Amino acid sequence: MKKLIDQIKQRFNRRKSLRWSMVRRLLFGWFFPLFMLIFIITFFVAVNSHQQVEQTIMTSLEKSTQIMRMQLKDCETASKNASYMYVIAESYADFLTDGKKSVFRRNVENFINQQYKYNGNCRTAELVMLDDPEEMYFAMNNSNGGTYRDIEFFYETAKDKILKVAQTLDTGTTLVGVEGRVYMVRNLVTSKFKPYAVLALELNQPSLLESYAGIWGYENAAVYWNGELLMAGQGEDEQYLSEHIEEGLKEQEELYVRGGRWESIQVYRRMNMYGGTIVVAVHIDKQVTHAGINASEELFVILIIFMIPLVVQMMRFFHKKVTRPLKQLVTASNAVREGNLGIQIENEEDNEEFYQMKDSFNHMSKQLKNQFDKIYLEEVALRDAKIMALQSQINPHFLNNTLEIINWEARLNGNYKVSGMIEALSTMLGETMNRNEQQFHSIAEEMAYADAYLYIISQRFGAKFQCTKHIDERLMNVQVPRLIIQPIVENAVEHGMDITKQGRLEIRLYEREDGYLSIEVEDNGHLTKEDRDRIDRLLSPQVELSKEKRVSLGIRNVDQRLKMIYGEDCGLFITGNDKEHTISTILLKIDVPTEQ
Repeated sequence: MKKLIDQIKQRFNRRKSLRWSMVRRLLFGWFFPLFMLIFIITFFVAVNSHQQVEQTIMTSLEKSTQIMRMQLKDCETASKNASYMYVIAESYADFLTDGKKSVFRRNVENFINQQYKYNGNCRTAELVMLDDPEEMYFAMNNSNGGTYRDIEFFYETAKDKILKVAQTLDTGTTLVGVEGRVYMVRNLVTSKFKPYAVLALELNQPSLLESYAGIWGYENAAVYWNGELLMAGQGEDEQYLSEHIEEGLKEQEELYVRGGRWESIQVYRRMNMYGGTIVVAVHIDKQVTHAGINASEELFVILIIFMIPLVVQMMRFFHKKVTRPLKQLVTASNAVREGNLGIQIENEEDNEEFYQMKDSFNHMSKQLKNQFDKIYLEEVALRDAKIMALQSQINPHFLNNTLEIINWEARLNGNYKVSGMIEALSTMLGETMNRNEQQFHSIAEEMAYADAYLYIISQRFGAKFQCTKHIDERLMNVQVPRLIIQPIVENAVEHGMDITKQGRLEIRLYEREDGYLSIEVEDNGHLTKEDRDRIDRLLSPQVELSKEKRVSLGIRNVDQRLKMIYGEDCGLFITGNDKEHTISTILLKIDVPTEQ
């Protein structure tokens, strides 16, 4: 529990960034409160605007519904004329008496044309005599688009359904929808209330829906009769209205709205007429109805946009005058911590406090650089002395001039094999003597020294010794310490293989992905446990040098020199076991020149 409390205290007490502390105070102390105030005002304006829009739409819908109700009543009155004016009934009675069908047809068609041909709410009128359903009397209102095709549709498609509905109708009036057409249906009855004919008036849908187009934001409308689509305006919203009407039909109110402030709006009007329920569904264009809300949102955005420049200016001021100078000081301090002594900060501050801080830092950094340079030169001198001492152990003192004389004598006598071996030996001696006292040379020079040794070995053992090399040519000019490859090759020849039978050697030189140079010498010998123990002892700091052979001392010197120059990550690493070939790896840091 105490540990948890300490962790909580550390979290609250830990140092925080000055920059973000100022940003938090600016945001939470000023920007967010003002933002919330503007948001609340905008929200209430949007809510009020939405309520006003709903009220306007509901009022318009109610008025449009009253107009459609009047149109339906007008059609109903027109349909009653066929019963109450007795023209059709008397003509039908005469026909039953004298059998003059042509006179009956003329009288009926004249009456239908007079009553319905010019009625603005009707498209066509059809009269079907029940004793002869195949005989039909009709009238077309051409001004409303009535054509013979409408008559054919009634005869082929709508008649059977209408006659079936009329059987249950008695003396009332009802509506019937057939494939997008709407018919007002009424029975004509005798004095004994026995139906003898059915009158169907096809209603003019555009005329009935015309009043709804005046609703603010109107996009489309549909009329449903007992839950079945009766008629709809043209548009993509017909399917949308059909999907939502079933839920709307469950409502008990006569007038209600669907849709929120941020959604599309649908308004519904319920009417109980003709023994059924009519529901008018109107889809409102949200781009129009939300115009007031959008204006509030735009005002909100504009106010926020005007606030942003002030916030940015304040943040820029604190960043330029406070956080950036502090960040420069922190960055420079971290650079000094990482060893970049003597670093200087550009000091152009216009306030006295930060100017003095930067000036003091520059003076301190310069003083540290001078002190560490002095100490570093002393350490470098001491390290060079150690390296020279190690190199002196492997620098043989032979007389190169004497070998040159012997080489000329061999050539004069035609013994070119001996001459070649003497030249290789002379190359090795010249490299070990190091007349120019250079600590580094190129890989190409280092390989020339190793090649001289390999030439002598190949001449000595002939076909029993084979050597292959895989060298990245772009690394040939990289500078490396002198005499690091030949001692490893010599150790592989002397201790790593049985050259009296068959000795194979492979030299690989490449740059690793981590930027280190790897020089691998692989022989076909197997590293036993005794060999492993001897190598570990030889490369350890506690080895007794007086008991080791010259070749062993050579590989130890190589390892120590690399560690002195490049650090403990570099050096000589020998791997393998009694089942694998032995691989001696020289690892050192390099700076590979880029190709031009």
